[in-house]
Amino acid sequence: MKLILESWRQFINEAEESSPKIVTVDFDDTIRMTEDGRPNPVVIEKIRELKAGGAKVYIVTSRLDNSDNKLQIDDFLDTNDVPHDGFYLTNTQDKWYTLGSVEKSKDGKKAHVLLPGGVVSDMHFDDDQHEFDAIRSHIEEFPEDKQNIKLMKVDWKTGKVKEWKEELDEAAKPNPWAICTKSVGREDKEKYESCVLKVKKQHGIKK
Repeated sequence: MKLILESWRQFINEAEESSPKIVTVDFDDTIRMTEDGRPNPVVIEKIRELKAGGAKVYIVTSRLDNSDNKLQIDDFLDTNDVPHDGFYLTNTQDKWYTLGSVEKSKDGKKAHVLLPGGVVSDMHFDDDQHEFDAIRSHIEEFPEDKQNIKLMKVDWKTGKVKEWKEELDEAAKPNPWAICTKSVGREDKEKYESCVLKVKKQHGIKK
């Protein structure tokens, strides 16, 4: 009986350790599909499941940090009943920097520094290959207990999710909407649409 109880406690502890406590989720082409503005039910349902399991969920987007973007994101999350604990706009900066970084102190030792408005993630959902590459290349600057961050790849065309592996996106074409949201923003609609058309033409994307 004692052995059974110990095994059960070990199972519970392992389950708790493997469950993400902090989850970060991209917005464009992850929660909201940019091409037609529809919500992505696959990711939204996963967010609800993670929240129900006790995780804190934060939206992290590389959009410009301004009132228009904040209002649009807040309205969309509210309208589509997306539970969350807050959201961050990185001003086109790579997201790894917002997810938490480490800097050297004066004595040469590394100490974790959570940036203002930052959050350290156990699991991150995104459609942007560049963000995954940046996270992996800076992973040693994350706290040691966060260096096994689970990266969840969202297909920007279908909205489906699978755990990211390095070989997944070698032949994948870039996402013109994400590229242009990050590079020129969405305030100037004509400039944004022109950017999307240019990126599509460069990479032979017809849709």
